[in-house]
Amino acid sequence: MDQAQEIPTRHPLAFHATRRSFAKLLLVNSLLTLLTLGIYRFWAKTSIRRYFWRNVSFLDDPLEYTGTGGELFVGFLIVIAVLFPLGMIYGAIQTLVPPDALYLSITLEVTYYLVLFALLQIGFYRAWRYRMSRTRWRGVRFGLDGSTWTYLRLAAGWTVLTAVTLGAAYPWMQIDLWRYQIRHTRLGDQSFHFEGNAARLFPAWLPVFAAVLVNAGVALWAATAFGVGSEFAFNSRNTEHRDLVAMMGGIVLFADALGALGFIYYRVCQTRFQISGLRFGDAAFHSGLPFLRLFLFGVLALVLLLAALAVLLGIFSPSLIGNGSALRYGTFDPATVGDLIGFTFALIFLFVFAAPFVWTLIYTYEVVKQVAITTAIDNPHVLEHAAQSESEGPRTGEGLADALDIGGF
Repeated sequence: MDQAQEIPTRHPLAFHATRRSFAKLLLVNSLLTLLTLGIYRFWAKTSIRRYFWRNVSFLDDPLEYTGTGGELFVGFLIVIAVLFPLGMIYGAIQTLVPPDALYLSITLEVTYYLVLFALLQIGFYRAWRYRMSRTRWRGVRFGLDGSTWTYLRLAAGWTVLTAVTLGAAYPWMQIDLWRYQIRHTRLGDQSFHFEGNAARLFPAWLPVFAAVLVNAGVALWAATAFGVGSEFAFNSRNTEHRDLVAMMGGIVLFADALGALGFIYYRVCQTRFQISGLRFGDAAFHSGLPFLRLFLFGVLALVLLLAALAVLLGIFSPSLIGNGSALRYGTFDPATVGDLIGFTFALIFLFVFAAPFVWTLIYTYEVVKQVAITTAIDNPHVLEHAAQSESEGPRTGEGLADALDIGGF
């Protein structure tokens, strides 16, 4: 056994942030985003990244984020300049399609969603490339090579296979795309690689897959039993029919609830698996990301948001649905229209500003913290041997990801 393999597992990552300081940053970002009608969100996103990067240290040296809000904003404008004319062209073509041209209309819709799918995949990959190129450790840049089009072809092929298998191939799709992404991610002049078989993830995926099968089975049963041409057409006055449909509906609801909980559990398992398969030379990563803790923090964030929504409904519901409502029995009452306007703006504030604030402060913060403090690395000093790369990465930000609202912070 060589010397590098004898170095014990360590926890070289440390997390130095506090939720209080992060809350102050989020509050300033929210106020400036509100005052600038959303334009400041590019600089807000950059400030959040800088905050997390500088508060995560590796071997006692913090990460550094060198991206700017201006880069994200310029990238966004460039993409909008391309997407807007495409949207106009699509709308114009749609108006030219005759109402009775069913196949032509379906072809147009399929083409639209195929283009959207391609843009989503391209946006994900280019966003990762930008973030890596703006991340440094001890002055050494990270980076992402590889081909966006190869990634798109992989994503397209796996998506078709996942659809054909009713979702059974989903873990293999996620891990194969991750493997391609990591294989082309580098620190300086050296690349990472990934080791892991997605078959180990399938047990965690089973509850979700079972929910898909239940939904597909019930849909097939309904189409066969009560569909067009069936001799057992649904009759709402038939007690047996109503009881049967109610029972099937209950089965679907139970399966979907189990599937939703299972998907949350699967995502934690997948993230843990993705981190644990990372390799950099002789350095091997291991993750102990906790499901229960993250689940409870997510539930806490949702409960707070639902409580805020309940308070709003309690304040405005008497005037909105009571005897003196602004909209009652299809009539318009100018006397209470101010309450309707106030309720509308309160909802906008809740979902556009308060919800992201609460979710990011409670859940996203905890995810970043747990990823940092539960990741162990064998032979971490191997990463110190990476030398600077000559590639400087893209000059503009992740415009496509921002335009399509993907990629997180």
